[in-house]
Amino acid sequence: MKTLQKVTPLLASLMFSFSFTLAQDKKMGAADDAMIVKKMEGLEEYSSTLDLNDDRKQLLMAGQNYQTNYGIYASITIGESSLGSNYKTLKNVDFEIVNYKPTYFIGIDSIVVASNRMKNGLTFQIYTRAQSDVHTYTLNEAALKNIHFEQGSYLHSERYLNPMFPTKDASGKVLFDSDGRVSCKPDNGKAFDFEFFYKDGRHVVRKEDYDKESEDPQTYMNEVAMQLPGKRCSTSFNKIMF
Repeated sequence: MKTLQKVTPLLASLMFSFSFTLAQDKKMGAADDAMIVKKMEGLEEYSSTLDLNDDRKQLLMAGQNYQTNYGIYASITIGESSLGSNYKTLKNVDFEIVNYKPTYFIGIDSIVVASNRMKNGLTFQIYTRAQSDVHTYTLNEAALKNIHFEQGSYLHSERYLNPMFPTKDASGKVLFDSDGRVSCKPDNGKAFDFEFFYKDGRHVVRKEDYDKESEDPQTYMNEVAMQLPGKRCSTSFNKIMF
């Protein structure tokens, strides 16, 4: 479970009444702020491929929350790049989440375009929520302006899980606890949010955020641990081809 955390004082704008996201690492689309996604080596294992010449829905990533298996797909439209034939720009991306064996149906709250923490890359930060009615999401040319992909570069995606029942103030703004996590309720009297809470009778406790735990791998006899992309269901790498 990769969950929402408050990382800056200023949150990205609310997308619909239930949409709340991490602030962008970097604003995209300014005319003097081109995002150039360069070819990188070392990400070949545990990644998939996106063919930008194909406008069908292609799998970005798969995941499981609330005992629900689902896939997130994207249909991508590209254009010619001012950087030359070895580059393409994104014109439009239509996302769709497909629930395969749901207990609660997972939907998309919002998607943020951000610079990649691994450098020379781009990240789609995909915010999901159980019992959401929104299963499609579109990033148009305005949101994707001035992004250039080199042939053989990688698109990185991160999936974040929003709580089912966030606490809001009188104006509808989502509230945060002192530890920076979204303030939320365990249930609405009809469904229980067991990704965020543990319940035994009247005993209800919010679960720890294990994304904050150290991920230093334990090794035996000094063997080298595998540190490969895409081995958690909350992240994926897709090699760009066109």
